Amino acid sequence: MTVRSPIRLPDRLLDLFAIDLRTLALFRIALGLLLFVDLWQRFADLGAFYSDFGVFPREVAVTSAGAWRFSLHLSSGSVYFEAALFVAQMAAALALVVGWRTRLAAVISFVLLVSLQSRNPLILIGADNLLSCLLFWGMLLPLGARASLDAALTHAAPPETNHYRSWASAGLLLQVLSVYFFTAWLKSDADWWPDGNAVYYALKLDRYVTPIGEWLRDFPGLMRTLSYGVYGLEWAAPLLVLCPWFNRITRGVALLLLALMHLGFLACLTLGLFPFVSLCSLTVLIGGGLWDWLGTRQQLGRGLRVHYDHDCAFCRQSCRALCALLMLPRAEIRPAQDSPRADALMQAHGSWVVIDYSDTAHLKFSAFTALLKASPWLAPFGHLLSATWLQTPGNRLYDFVANHRAAVGRASAWLLHERPVRFVPGHASQIIAAIFLFGILAWNLSSVQALPRFVGGPVEPVFNWLRIDQNWNMFAPRPYRDDGWMVVPGRLVDGSEVDVLHPGQTPSFDKPAHIAMTHATPIRWRTYRTRLWQREYADQRGHYARYLCRDWNLKARPQQRLLSLRLIYMLERTPPPGETARIEQRVLWRHDCLAPATRTEGVDAY
Repeated sequence: MTVRSPIRLPDRLLDLFAIDLRTLALFRIALGLLLFVDLWQRFADLGAFYSDFGVFPREVAVTSAGAWRFSLHLSSGSVYFEAALFVAQMAAALALVVGWRTRLAAVISFVLLVSLQSRNPLILIGADNLLSCLLFWGMLLPLGARASLDAALTHAAPPETNHYRSWASAGLLLQVLSVYFFTAWLKSDADWWPDGNAVYYALKLDRYVTPIGEWLRDFPGLMRTLSYGVYGLEWAAPLLVLCPWFNRITRGVALLLLALMHLGFLACLTLGLFPFVSLCSLTVLIGGGLWDWLGTRQQLGRGLRVHYDHDCAFCRQSCRALCALLMLPRAEIRPAQDSPRADALMQAHGSWVVIDYSDTAHLKFSAFTALLKASPWLAPFGHLLSATWLQTPGNRLYDFVANHRAAVGRASAWLLHERPVRFVPGHASQIIAAIFLFGILAWNLSSVQALPRFVGGPVEPVFNWLRIDQNWNMFAPRPYRDDGWMVVPGRLVDGSEVDVLHPGQTPSFDKPAHIAMTHATPIRWRTYRTRLWQREYADQRGHYARYLCRDWNLKARPQQRLLSLRLIYMLERTPPPGETARIEQRVLWRHDCLAPATRTEGVDAY
């Protein structure tokens, strides 16, 4: 589909906003995996963050939410209800990965993601905002046109050309580039330029820094160079990506440098999924030239012959689906009965047969690894799975499926049946994409005062409702100066003192060796506790204290019940280079767990 522009521009300029369909397939798979991993990590704290038992019960969420927020997760405060929504969302994420009913899976994933984020905004991080934006644009793009079950099992042929250009492709590319360009614009403090102290301050945030980041603190010159490098790259990358001259080279340079930057963030700072979501967004910069080169090397299955049992519909559909997912469109798929050699091997070994480029026949699990080795993007996994010690368990798994193929076929019929699929979104989707593209530009330009505030104002309520807010202010205008950690000393009914956050230990106010590594799901708990000490979230402190009391007393014996606790934030302000930091104790909240005013709602009700 071609971008319809009121301004007649040369195709070379318009093609800057095109995305290869194979790139969109990679983007889809990465996006689905990130959604699944994010939900898997959140599951550990489902009761604490999303139920009425936790830190943000529904009556608090409803009164705290803005007018332009919605959440299906507020329909019930039950842990089981929340778990059911999580499972549904994880299933939609997996459907997105394999490209099964791709557009429906993207819509369901987006609706449930927006709902989940609106359920408890106190734990949101930068990755959440970017993830919802990427998924929004994904709904308007042909994510399932390549390497998908949709493409393998459809009556209609997928688009022949890999070149895809539309308002939605332009919107996704500009969304990704906006993150860097407007973040750089908002980094107006002298810490970035000309002082170059931004990386120093970022690595002094112990709630984020890793041991590698701590080690880098010993090299002030390198930290200053990195500050200039990050700042300059965020300005330059969008210009390199959209450069009309030698675009393959300039885009490749931008992609490589941005990927290295995020890998550096990953090594030095614990930012949750943010580096991974950013790397996922960068996949859209991969041009068709790379795929063509990989295809030339692997021939995309040319010369591969995949033989199945003619009497097994499940076998035929499985072979088609596997070749589509591995991006092997030129592989020849036909019944083994049509080839005397393949038929003899199938009858002798009870196996499908894959004959590779060198005319070598592979059976059972070895046939699967042969296909993997031929894939342009999963070939390394084929070599890993070819290890000798994996062949026996792999063959046993194959034999189990083969011996029960009738039952497996019946169970998977709903998944592998042929059906019509419309890959390219219609004109209505492109009109929506065009409207939101200009809305994103208006919001971002007004946020940096390049346009009057009223220009971006009208789109803010809709963007807030959809959770595609354009707030790219991480470490802008400068990195945070305030760091710290929370200590929660409590007193039991028997008079003993305990550390509520670390049962079995006595309270310690000493600085932990690695603050960023002190919780099973560190980033969201650290984000939540850090916000509690800020004045605008002071009204949430009591809810956290009541949750801690409920959670402790629900598990404790009568004499070990929690009588009272204090929320203490150990505030550490980062000093300028060369000076020593000082730590202050801030008592945020004192709470009596068994007081009459809180007994009913805090303990006995659960």
